[in-house]
Amino acid sequence: MEINDRLLDVLRYELEKVGLHTTPPVLDEVLLVVKDDTPVAYVQEDGFIIYSTLCDKEDSLPVSTIVNQVWEMERAYQEAPVMHIDSVSKYRKLIEYNGIVLAARYDGDGQFTFASWQYTYNNNAVSFGHYFHENHYAAAKADFLYRSGLADRSILFQLDELAVIRDTLLFRGMQDSALQLKEQEGLDNLLHRVDSMLTPSNEPSLIAEIEMEQEY
Repeated sequence: MEINDRLLDVLRYELEKVGLHTTPPVLDEVLLVVKDDTPVAYVQEDGFIIYSTLCDKEDSLPVSTIVNQVWEMERAYQEAPVMHIDSVSKYRKLIEYNGIVLAARYDGDGQFTFASWQYTYNNNAVSFGHYFHENHYAAAKADFLYRSGLADRSILFQLDELAVIRDTLLFRGMQDSALQLKEQEGLDNLLHRVDSMLTPSNEPSLIAEIEMEQEY
């Protein structure tokens, strides 16, 4: 997938949350991720990551999860059609099932807003919007799964349980020197998903954004 300006802005926004930065693409479309002036990782056009041996292991932990999520968001957004309802036509439809639709809108400055709605009136209008700002894609997907009936809310962990899981994952990532690269990447991805669930701003806003769109 081509590294376009939108993908680069979203990647920068997400990396800055964890104190990392990136440079513009150089030869062979490689992005350099740095912590201060120290190289952390090199990201190729297809999302493949080569880690630097010059940085602390802790600094490289979030890179894989962030890159995977940003590439997934960009690919989904590129392939999605525009919502056919005028009031929410600034959004693109990612998926729909059982009368529930998940959509995305790019707001600029490296930020996507995701929303799930319930269709009404023969799919000619939407209502009961749940909104997820600042690229909270994992939370938006989970919300869609539960609203549409594709997943059971009984499988959800409570916040205190998630906090214990996070601490355990973090401890293993820091202390287990025998972790292989694939295991490390899988652990990083799971840790980032748990972090996203613990972030208070991931909670959906149940108040319609009246000034931004009318849902009818």
